[in-house]
Amino acid sequence: MDEIKKLLGKRIKELRTARKMSQEKLAEKIGVEQRNISYIEKGTVFPSQYLIKLSEALDVSITELLDYEHHKFNITEMKEYIHKSLDVISDKEIEILFRMTKSMR
Repeated sequence: MDEIKKLLGKRIKELRTARKMSQEKLAEKIGVEQRNISYIEKGTVFPSQYLIKLSEALDVSITELLDYEHHKFNITEMKEYIHKSLDVISDKEIEILFRMTKSMR
């Protein structure tokens, strides 16, 4: 999970800086403190409850938000990662993952 948190953090920072947006401004748009954005961008925390708000604030789809161009996973790696993650993520994160997956079908 740590690698995914770091990749997502880099992606969010990449999108934020491309829009010339400060951490403070992004924090304001999604209703958190600036330090939370810093933690997210450093890969310290995974912003599962803020994914939709982040995508809206950065004006990208969830798919674009989660598009880690600097790291590609093959299908086997993706499946293994998802399977392993189910044992360690919270019930709330499982609900979010379920809703995201269900919305794709």
